[in-house]
Amino acid sequence: MPLEKRDDLVPLRALANPLRIRIVSLLTGTSMSATEVADELGIAHASASYHLRQLAKAGFLRQTDERPAAGRGRPQRRYQYDLSSGDRIDRSEGRQLLHQAMSADLGRRLAETDRQRVSTDAEVWLARPVWEEVVGLIGQAVALVHDNAGPPRDGVKVSMTALLLELRDER
Repeated sequence: MPLEKRDDLVPLRALANPLRIRIVSLLTGTSMSATEVADELGIAHASASYHLRQLAKAGFLRQTDERPAAGRGRPQRRYQYDLSSGDRIDRSEGRQLLHQAMSADLGRRLAETDRQRVSTDAEVWLARPVWEEVVGLIGQAVALVHDNAGPPRDGVKVSMTALLLELRDER
């Protein structure tokens, strides 16, 4: 089935907001309620609740109801990043919007930086096998970060932005 016809595709444009990028990152390591997300990000509860619902509707988050500690009352509505959404992203539109949101959020992250570990920028020519190896290694690093993400304040708060682009040869 052609990609554009699939019903389970996640719209990339749903992430085209720096706050939503932060929420998805936050919920990669744990499930949280709107109240917890609002407290962690310093935003209004209504704003957190709205963005959580939108991200869940788009397919980036899944709801994980959990009972309060005492076991009484109705379950809290909690959300966690749906790892399978990465395999279902509709990349046919919204890429430019997402990159603009990522750029805006990168400015916030740079302002929060205590220690820069690795940084690079390159526009070079590589042999195809070398390029494929680089893509594979970065893919492994991204998976390692996402697979080991923990709840807030559990470990070192880090930022990883990877954008590998294969450019057109304008000659």
